[in-house]
Amino acid sequence: MEEAQADDKKPSGGSHSVRRIRRIAEHVDARTYLEVGVAKGRTFNALTFDRKVAVDPRFRFDIADHRKAGVDFHELTSDRYFSEYGALQKFDIVFLDGLHTFQQTLRDFCNSLACAHARTVWLIDDVLPIDVFSAWPVQKEAYQFRKRAGGDSAAWHGDVFKVVFFIHDFFPMFRYVTFKDQGNPQTLVWKAPQANFAPIFDSLEAIERLSYFDLLKRETVLNLQSEEDGFGLFLASLRGSHEGGAGSGVSEK
Repeated sequence: MEEAQADDKKPSGGSHSVRRIRRIAEHVDARTYLEVGVAKGRTFNALTFDRKVAVDPRFRFDIADHRKAGVDFHELTSDRYFSEYGALQKFDIVFLDGLHTFQQTLRDFCNSLACAHARTVWLIDDVLPIDVFSAWPVQKEAYQFRKRAGGDSAAWHGDVFKVVFFIHDFFPMFRYVTFKDQGNPQTLVWKAPQANFAPIFDSLEAIERLSYFDLLKRETVLNLQSEEDGFGLFLASLRGSHEGGAGSGVSEK
């Protein structure tokens, strides 16, 4: 599947992603970085790592201007990248910003586990749609429906939010927080046991059927935090604390 072509609709600079990834890198001493869904490279090209890898079916910048030792560009789908290269290297940070659909982002997350080690950290973009149109998984239709309803926003997040529900229910060995301020909401995921693990749906089909309004009713599952509080929980977990971790006590059965 092809990664999302919605980068033109985002604010320029991608500064919140760059800021958060740099902060993650500082705390885990990250040397290697994988970005899925690069488009214009606003985030990727602003970051410095000993080794970084970009994956996108169509880069919308001249990659020749950014080629250097330790930097690899793979102009292909994420499915193909993981099937051909996924087991060859482990990454300290994985940024998932590809096609904004549950199915593809879930596949990217699961495939990236082959590239992970015990301290790998993930940042998943576009996890909190702003309205029912933003949550529609087909980008072109989302814009059409919003326009017919009298709206003019260019926001589109798709149904990536379902991936967070999936992680909550099916990955008890992962914790997460979702940053709700200082930029586009993104979910930070790392390896640490969820405290008081209890699935809410325990059904992949039920999660796939979630609507935007279901999200509003169960928004607490995203573990929304300010960026400062979210990083505080993350750092406490890295130090071995299990207090207040993502997924702890979240049960809506």
